Amino acid sequence: MNHISELLKNTMPLASTIKIPNKAEILSVSDFLSIKNVRIPEYQRPYKWEEHHIAQLINDVYHHRNISHYRLGTIVIHQNYIEDDDKIYLDIVDGQQRFTTLRIILYALNNIIRNSDMFEESTRKEIQQLKEKVDSVSIHYTNKASIQQIHKNYVNAFRLLNKYNDEAVRAFINRCQVVIFYITDVTEAFQFFDSQNSRGKDLYPHDLLKAYHLREFDSAEIEKQTQIVQKWEDYPSNDLANVFSEYLYRIKGWSGKKSSRQFTKQHINIFKGINISKTEQFPYVKSLQIAHQFVDNYNSSYERRIDKQEFSYPFQLDSIMINGRRFFEYVQYYKNIVKDFKDKYNGNYSEKDAVLKELNTSTIKLFSLVYANDKKNREGEKYIKTLFECILIYYIDKFGYSEFDAFVEKAFVWCFNLRFQYQRLGFDSLDNYVLANNLFNKIKEAILPSEVLKYNLTLLPSQDEVQKFCTDKNRMDNRVAEFFKDRMYYAN
Repeated sequence: MNHISELLKNTMPLASTIKIPNKAEILSVSDFLSIKNVRIPEYQRPYKWEEHHIAQLINDVYHHRNISHYRLGTIVIHQNYIEDDDKIYLDIVDGQQRFTTLRIILYALNNIIRNSDMFEESTRKEIQQLKEKVDSVSIHYTNKASIQQIHKNYVNAFRLLNKYNDEAVRAFINRCQVVIFYITDVTEAFQFFDSQNSRGKDLYPHDLLKAYHLREFDSAEIEKQTQIVQKWEDYPSNDLANVFSEYLYRIKGWSGKKSSRQFTKQHINIFKGINISKTEQFPYVKSLQIAHQFVDNYNSSYERRIDKQEFSYPFQLDSIMINGRRFFEYVQYYKNIVKDFKDKYNGNYSEKDAVLKELNTSTIKLFSLVYANDKKNREGEKYIKTLFECILIYYIDKFGYSEFDAFVEKAFVWCFNLRFQYQRLGFDSLDNYVLANNLFNKIKEAILPSEVLKYNLTLLPSQDEVQKFCTDKNRMDNRVAEFFKDRMYYAN
């Protein structure tokens, strides 16, 4: 019996000043699934384990059915005492995917054993008793994607478990174990989650950032967590990974003169900042507090119910991050910026497109050379395209569309100069080029667009090289070289 269950069995009311010690213990699957008052908090991501995950778990248990014990991993639980209920709830901070999967497997096993005469009566009875205990632990799944995936994995488990015999069933419920850490302070629970997963392979860096910023929420904003996290979970994980790794991480890194080759869990601190309500009142914090409070006060004013206006927080890519709610708003804001940019300037324009009225003919041609490049499927051109997008998004983020046509040309030459420098362009070479010829940092330091436009382009190709690649169809799209030639972008 685990220590929390013992505590909750006490018939005396819990004092509001209850002190619950942190503790770790090892439980069998049977004991783990029998724990009372377990909850999956609303802020947790939906259930997303796929068939290969559940197949691996079922097959691993079957393969190790003869050993004395088999560890299935770690569960982190926040011992959440709710004074109004006078009760300790056990909120799963880390491990809800595994917890849900174990319940699925149990229900599938119960169904198989109940309708088969191949199992011993003791096995049948043990599974039935465990199933009744689990039935008493009510877990509500409201996310539609979770419900669909649970049903799908139940079917998968039912099919995969048909090879299980008495020995395998007993191994699953009695000899398979989880290590559980019960932590009373929610901040400590999330910190433990970070430390456990920062070395793992199953989470994206943005998953760790989500956990970090959830615990950084201001206590007065807790009610907003569920809505914000639901919106976050509606984004495909691959889309979030792409926005962070291809755009946000690289722009922030390059503008700060740092190599930005691959976004990993070791780099997540770049998206951590200050807690607006807890950070010491240094002078630099005041401007952030003013902006933070002004936006909230403006949007919550009764006038907004009349004029239906809303003021967005004035994010900047290279500004100090405000932890908690603003981080999630920041990600949503720049996710939309990236999407809108790519939709607007993809190079496929019809006569009705408004963008044709905003840009001059030369700029439209440059966008077409980026997105309709004859070599666009090569790795090098993909890297150059992303670099071009990053530098333009960074410019727009700071200066809007002031002198935009002129900057597009500057950015195009700066990016595609790489194709003259390298026959085979790898990302390491691109990263080195950016750091040595840092147009991102020039934008960061500039006060006016004119300062950026004065940036001196170096390492330009010679006139002979430009002429050569106007006809050489292997190195690059010839139209790029022709543009360099027509505009005389070559070394003197």
